[in-house]
Amino acid sequence: MESATSLRIIRRFMAFTMAAAIGLLSDGPRAQNVVPLDALNTLHDEVLLGWDGRDLFYRSIPRTSDTVKAGDWFLSPGQEYSATPARGWASFEACQPMNLRAWSAADWPGMGEIQHVTIDADRGVLILSALQPEGDFDLFMAQRSGSTWSEPMPLAGLNTPADEVFPNFDNGALLFASNGHPGQGGFDVYCSERRSHYAKCKGLGHGVNTAGDELAAVPAGVHADHGFYVSAVRMGGRGVDLYWVGAMADEGADWKKELAVEVVYRRAPVESALFEVRDRAGALVVRRSTDGQGRLVLGALALDAALEVQVSMKSGRAIPDGAICHVYERCGRADCGGAHWPGWRRVRSYRIEGGAAFVFDLLPLDALERWPRPSDEDAARWQSDVPTCLVKFATAEYILRSSAEQQLKQWLDGLNWTTQSGHFEVRGYTDAQGEVVRNQVLSEQRAEQTARMLQRAGVQPSQIQWSGHGVASEGANEADRRRVEVRWVAAAD
Repeated sequence: MESATSLRIIRRFMAFTMAAAIGLLSDGPRAQNVVPLDALNTLHDEVLLGWDGRDLFYRSIPRTSDTVKAGDWFLSPGQEYSATPARGWASFEACQPMNLRAWSAADWPGMGEIQHVTIDADRGVLILSALQPEGDFDLFMAQRSGSTWSEPMPLAGLNTPADEVFPNFDNGALLFASNGHPGQGGFDVYCSERRSHYAKCKGLGHGVNTAGDELAAVPAGVHADHGFYVSAVRMGGRGVDLYWVGAMADEGADWKKELAVEVVYRRAPVESALFEVRDRAGALVVRRSTDGQGRLVLGALALDAALEVQVSMKSGRAIPDGAICHVYERCGRADCGGAHWPGWRRVRSYRIEGGAAFVFDLLPLDALERWPRPSDEDAARWQSDVPTCLVKFATAEYILRSSAEQQLKQWLDGLNWTTQSGHFEVRGYTDAQGEVVRNQVLSEQRAEQTARMLQRAGVQPSQIQWSGHGVASEGANEADRRRVEVRWVAAAD
């Protein structure tokens, strides 16, 4: 009996030790859920590059004896991929290969080979990790200066004689990995706040850092409670793998949002529209119908899981083609929101194409708080219904030619936009030639010049949203990529 008892104690101790080593236990009030991204991990090294709220970007590097060495390992070539979550934070669809342009430091004398770059376009800041003459990697910051970037300056408060690598922005804060700051062992991920002028840092908590090597991390959602994507060497791993590290909700923890929906057709409410909400496992969470006002309060729903919503008519007939589904969030006070529905703030609208059922998910609602502009694949906007004008540019040019201005004016004249409510969305792109930083700036210049032309045509600045997006991911050839897309986005009914 004593032997059996001792064996149980030893097993419990070993389980506790292993859980602590891989971040399953924490000093905080919540335990951590560490999930390897098995759909993406291979026998190679998978190194996290970034996350844009829709896709995860990473590099797969063939694992050889060279890749376990310090220094040049961070510059090892590999294949870049993008992957889209299927359900929740940790389930992914098949990855897609992509090509990222290499960086060149030709305009920055004395700068060594660049390991990784991150750009905060909203604040005009660029931070990179570069190889130093001493053989280590340090962080440098450059700021927008007109149409170019200033010379990168070292972040002396963050750099150490060891390596600082894989910088990534988190809404102004800087995340980076280092094996030179005090931490839990090897490489850890650190956070430096913008308000500290990137002079101080502290280790990232929430179970991300362990006694292993954590090489990069980006937040999986707007709140830290939603976890982080991490590339790390963890106990039992096969080298550098990708993980999702998320907090396990305590019983009664308030990680939910109270949501409601409204369905209208030609401005009239649609009664008895049946809403079925299912969690990532397919279990039914809500099954109720809209009332006489076309409204339904879904209740408090946890958005850290992928919640799938299916809309159909309770009678079984088809949904009216062109019906609009509005999604609302409780905004806290009875006098907030619009007069249309006090206490509720509209956060998203879907145009229903008709048919037996319409399906969408609630996960992007969370991302909207951090990424104010929906992505090209945003299901809330049906691209076939959005009037679009494509303006082409010559290589390295951003001034509109007279023919392009005439094309844009003719498009505006045929749009009849002055009698509608809405705004123009202007998105600039470049081809894949040249340096990444210059392409980003050029795409912004093209968008800005096009926006100015719209203003000259009588469009109010408040009706224009312009942005630059660097190299275009789509285009039959390089000439097609050198473009600005102008969209008229009508206000939802």
